[in-house]
Amino acid sequence: MRRSTLLIPLIVSVLAACGPGGGGGGVTGCNISGSISSTVTLDPAVCSPYRVTGDVTVDDSGRLDLKPGTTIEFAQDTGLYVQGHGALVAVGTASNKILFTGAAHTRGYWKGIVFEQDANSFNNELKYVEIEYAGADQRWDGGAYGNYKAALDLQSRARLKIAYSLIRESAGSGVFLDDDAIIGSDDVRDGDFAHNTITQNASYPVITYANEVGFLDASNDFSGNDAGYNYVRFSGGYAYIQTQTWQNLNVPYRVKDQPGVGDDQVLSIAPGSILKFEQDAGLEAYGNHSAIKAIGTPASVITFTGMEHNKGYWAGLLFNDTDNANNVLRHVVVEYGGNDDGFLDSDALGNVVVSSSGSGSHQVITVDHAVIRHSGHWGISVAHETSDTISSVTYADNTNGNYQKRP
Repeated sequence: MRRSTLLIPLIVSVLAACGPGGGGGGVTGCNISGSISSTVTLDPAVCSPYRVTGDVTVDDSGRLDLKPGTTIEFAQDTGLYVQGHGALVAVGTASNKILFTGAAHTRGYWKGIVFEQDANSFNNELKYVEIEYAGADQRWDGGAYGNYKAALDLQSRARLKIAYSLIRESAGSGVFLDDDAIIGSDDVRDGDFAHNTITQNASYPVITYANEVGFLDASNDFSGNDAGYNYVRFSGGYAYIQTQTWQNLNVPYRVKDQPGVGDDQVLSIAPGSILKFEQDAGLEAYGNHSAIKAIGTPASVITFTGMEHNKGYWAGLLFNDTDNANNVLRHVVVEYGGNDDGFLDSDALGNVVVSSSGSGSHQVITVDHAVIRHSGHWGISVAHETSDTISSVTYADNTNGNYQKRP
């Protein structure tokens, strides 16, 4: 009797701290649903598992804290949503992880975790977390992807740090990052999306937009997803690429549309990176002083290629009216580009193209120790006003020829 008397006030105290939240929802015993409008703490010493019986929303004034070892089990077609300045803080340990799972171990059994538009609390963090069997919620991107599913979804201007976490068995992608989602405290790419494993999902480990790609650290493991989906897939989106580095991931990049680097910005591509372009896609340094800096090494060549090995499959690398000395292609392979992208005259197309707005413009590019091959038009095509340094280039099978400086 003495032991029971001591435990009862402890349990009551913990449950009082856990909820219920505002809006008629929150935590009731071991069940969770509705709106969380205050600080709610989930402790595995109180409930294991907690059960989500209806959609849970952490609203603008709420905070959901999960202690190490917590398990949250979701009923079918339920999900967890974070809004405004509300925060989700799930920080486990290497030996005591936090688990978000479905009541049934079936892909797409529950919706997933969604950080809604402007859910930008600096406290949002997932560390030593496992998310599994989610991806039931078909959402609308309104842009490049249309309908998509993901276990973890960051909407426009949502903010999150995620590290040492596992996302698996989604019915769609592992992660969706919207065009201006923020990883970490600010736009600095400083390892706040690192040491994660995103595997065994029905679609890509990550779908996102070009300006988000620099957040992805090379320490992540994106392999082991369903056949045909072991890529980080990204599109151009609405924002130009800001200065960043695309790291050498353990899967290739898959490029959709034609992302562009913004004015005065430098996109660096790490040695060993592989970029595979969808049909008609391309990559462009577009605007004043913009640059694509792809410097590999003899042992770690950077490869720009098509998803299919057909001449002219993708548009190529385009440098448009930029005089930035960082426009360098060194120890690279560029192949199967040079298609008609609809913006350039047919006599200007190639795997690598430098274009000019006309009189008074000036362009700069360096290409050396490169392989340029299988172009649907020229290997390299540069405007007359271009200061180009081309050396130690191996050409092969370019339809119109290897190099031209246009009049």
